[in-house]
Parts: sequence; C-alpha cells; structure tokens
Amino acid sequence: MYSPPLPPQPALRPRRVLIVDDSRAIQAIMRRALEQAPELAPLSVHTAGDGAEAQALVLDDPPDALLADWHMPGMDGAELLRWLRHGGHAQLPVGVVTTETRADQLGRARELGARFVLNKPFDDAALCRAVAQLLDPQAEAAPHFAAVPELPRGAALESLAQLQQQIYMNIGTRGFELTRAEPDARLAEREQQLVALYGSAQRGGLYALGLLDTAACWLIGGLSAGLPQAEVQAAIAAGAEPGPRVVDQAGRLLQVCAPLLRKRSPTDQPSLSAARLARQRFERLPELLQQHLGRSEFTLRLKTLGQGRLSFLLV
Repeated sequence: MYSPPLPPQPALRPRRVLIVDDSRAIQAIMRRALEQAPELAPLSVHTAGDGAEAQALVLDDPPDALLADWHMPGMDGAELLRWLRHGGHAQLPVGVVTTETRADQLGRARELGARFVLNKPFDDAALCRAVAQLLDPQAEAAPHFAAVPELPRGAALESLAQLQQQIYMNIGTRGFELTRAEPDARLAEREQQLVALYGSAQRGGLYALGLLDTAACWLIGGLSAGLPQAEVQAAIAAGAEPGPRVVDQAGRLLQVCAPLLRKRSPTDQPSLSAARLARQRFERLPELLQQHLGRSEFTLRLKTLGQGRLSFLLV
C-alpha cells in the first residue's frame, strides 16, 4: 500500500535570551556558555549594554528570557525590572547576574520579579541550569534535559570563563586571549615566578598552589597597577624582575582565584594564605607535580605585549 511521505516538520524556533550587562566581556562569557550548552539548543542570544537599550529590544521583539546585571550606568537592573513589571512585561522571565551580595539588594531583586539571582563569578553549569529553568520551569525534571558534564578529572580550576572574568576585572582591558595549555614540562625548573599558597579552614596543610611566570606577573600586575603598556612590554622583553607594586597587584588576582579552585569536598573553602615572588626554584614543586590531585594551566596573550602562563595545582 502506498503511503504518502510525511510533510516536513517545521524547525523549532530558537528561544531568545537577552543579556543586559554594561561589560562586553561578561556579555561574551555568558553568551559563550549559553550557546555551547546542548540542553538549551536551539538558542538565540542577544545583548544590550544598559537598561535603556534593553527596553528598546523588549518593545521591538520580546525575548523568551532576560538576564540583567544589577549595577549599570543610566537605567540599572532595579529600574529595568520595575519597568518590566509595570510596563506590560511582568510575565517575561528574568534572572539577575551580579557582583552584588548585600541581602537587602538581593531581596529587592526578587521582590521586583527576578526568578533567580546568580553571583559573579558564576559557574557555567549553574548559569545554564538557571536559564533552563527560566525557559522551562519543568526543565530539570524533563527526560530530554541533558545533564551538564562534570568537571574532567585532573583539573584544578573549575571554569575557564570564570578565570577570564576575573582577569578582565583586574586588568581592565578586553584585548586579551586566555586558553587552556598543555602541562609545562619545565614548570619545576623556573627560577623566578610568583607563587601562591592556598589553604582551607576545613583541612590542615597546603590545599593548592598557584603559579604565574614573570611574563604573566607583568601582564596582570603591571596593567592592574596602571603601568604604561610600553613599560610592561619592555619589562617582559628584558625578562625584568617584577617590582613590589606589580607583584602585589598580580597577587590580588591569585587571591580572587581561590573560590574558583575545585572543591575536594562540599565543606572546602579555599583561601589564599600567601603569595610571594620566588627568585629561585621552588623546592617542593617537583614533589607536588608528582603527587598533585589536579592540575590546570593557561596561556594569557595580549597581542601587542606578549604572553605568559598561569598554573594551578591541587595538592
């Protein structure tokens, strides 16, 4: 018996998510995390730099979900949420992604309609789960919802995106590239590098180790300290030793990296114990490289200035 071919099924309409944040770097980090999440596909991500720009986009073509920063120039997150609530868009699902931690401000965000509040630096998996809930409140229970892959065994730092975010917030420029790097076979042979020691109140002894080579120290510490780019470039080219001001600023980045370290147990709370410039080989490093519980290495590049390496070990 002849059976006519089934008519083609219409393609699923991509769901639209609008990211509202005055930082283009944060926009890019969030866009990349959402677009690479298979459980959210098909997805169309749009961005706005402030509340006023978001207003225009919502009026032109309302998205399926909106993610808003809380602190923005002009119309901030609170004003944007208030406008949505009283301007005929109260049903638009909204989440807030912010550095704000004060309980009164977070409570205000929820009072104005935020379905969730996620703090920066955020975990990519947490962001994707929260957005899935905005788009479909039953997403976590639905059988088609794909589980976010767990962190690969052997990694020390949970998220490249979070590290990118912290570097941007420290050096204040978007013109850098951060990529994962293969393990440096000569890491233990470096005679000069910035060494960070991390501990955890829940366990004694050394918890993790952070290492910046001198080039990375100059790139992060020099730009954070406001040094002219030409001075940073010349220092890297000459292999100059970073001064106290540069070391201090680079150490600030290592300090905010503590919460990004992988937790070995739910009670772990890593924190920076000390950071110092080692002028000779770190004696314990060969042993730690043999016995480490996790290792992550990154290459930081600024096109006009040079490149350096960042390394983290769980011990």
